[in-house]
Amino acid sequence: MSDRAWRGKTDVETSQVIDLQNYRIFATTWNVGGKSPPNYMNLEDWLHTSPPADIYVIGFQEIVPLNAGNVLGTEDNGPAKKWLALIRKTLNNLPGTSGSGSYNTPSPIPNPIAELDADFEGSARQKASTFFQRRSFQSASRSMRMDDMMVSHPRLDRRFSVCDRVIFGHRPSDFDPNFRWGSSDDDNGTVESPSTMLYSPMSYGGSGSTDDQDRPTGHSRYCLVASKQMVGIFLTVWVKSDLRDDVRNMKVSCVGRGLMGYLGNKGSISISMSLHQTSFCFVCTHLTSGQKDGDELRRNSDVNEILRKTRFPRVHGMGDDKSPETILEHDRVIWLGDLNYRIALSYRSVKALVEMHNWKALLENDQLRVQQKQGNVFVGWSEGKIYFPPTYKYSNNSDRYAGDDMHPKEKRRTPAWCDRILWYGGGLRQLSYVRGESKFSDHRPVYSIFLAEVQSINQGFIKRSMSCSSSRIEVEELLPYSNGYTEFNFL
Repeated sequence: MSDRAWRGKTDVETSQVIDLQNYRIFATTWNVGGKSPPNYMNLEDWLHTSPPADIYVIGFQEIVPLNAGNVLGTEDNGPAKKWLALIRKTLNNLPGTSGSGSYNTPSPIPNPIAELDADFEGSARQKASTFFQRRSFQSASRSMRMDDMMVSHPRLDRRFSVCDRVIFGHRPSDFDPNFRWGSSDDDNGTVESPSTMLYSPMSYGGSGSTDDQDRPTGHSRYCLVASKQMVGIFLTVWVKSDLRDDVRNMKVSCVGRGLMGYLGNKGSISISMSLHQTSFCFVCTHLTSGQKDGDELRRNSDVNEILRKTRFPRVHGMGDDKSPETILEHDRVIWLGDLNYRIALSYRSVKALVEMHNWKALLENDQLRVQQKQGNVFVGWSEGKIYFPPTYKYSNNSDRYAGDDMHPKEKRRTPAWCDRILWYGGGLRQLSYVRGESKFSDHRPVYSIFLAEVQSINQGFIKRSMSCSSSRIEVEELLPYSNGYTEFNFL
């Protein structure tokens, strides 16, 4: 057979092995200004989309006040638990969902998880002050359900990275041998604590957890597969329950860019995962603030350092040898957060252009757009067209920008599109890019809906092929090369 004929045959076989499916992703970011949500807060206007998305990626900044106690002391996880409870209740009661009246969410997917922190924690912190004795990220025993049996797996070693040096932690708090997969209960029902998702840097009061066999299944349409907090940054990922078993290889990596250049009041949380055979990375960031000339260069530095230092360590022996290790190695990447880029015009000029809805003139002076065009940051990344007013800074519980002439005592900040969503890689098509109108904080939430192309294995073709041949089919030979995951289950 000629080389051309062989390639043609391989292309046909590959198209038979691979199915392409489109999934809707709802990605949103919100700086909530250090305010904890009341139990009665309604998130439906924010999270509602028709039809409902398959995946919800929800990122927060300042879920706690960025004071010295929260930055240097014990992490306050109370607001995170409240946001999780509200999100779970909202997603499972959206029009078209089947979770009305039942809020029990399945426990997270029991797949290998690894973490790596760059500059957020390390041996240098231990000697600086007693304030630095924050509980480190936990590494713990896992359990996996296989063939209706719970099979134990070894603990994953915690890894630290400080100034590009890999340091293994040896403190007593580096792992908690009693940590188990599951979720804790609050007063209103089952709530997934951030600590039970991706080894949060805090032991949540030793709250008891339950295994799958002890948990009521409920009828939730969405389940929480990952959540992570670093000081005020908080990132959660939810998927439709029928996709839960198709999500694998959950990993997290945190990079601190705050005080002293490495603390977690500014920085990033990145979550890596695979859906079927396609890899995804979701990045939630809070970058350096400030509206002085030159502050945008510090934000550029934050982005470039996050890209450089974020690492997802491979878990050898767990079918993880080909998984992406950096953000840009993933097939699909969505970056969201309070990027803090400002508009390089005076307060009065920006206010006048906002009142005229002259978005074009404003965007010509938007620091992010300018820096991106100059090739200084987010090279090769995409952002949708902006047709909404700047999202920052609003007066308390008001539609009025802070600092106008009628309120001279307010801290004046030039209105800006601080809150942004970008994406990288093919296979993502943005369907919408808008902002919400909640007056809860001085920022307005921003959200976007994407259509993501996902590769999956055609199990029907595999079964038919295997039944027609006594030899095992080498499926890997039929697949195109990808930086994503190549893990297959033969039924």
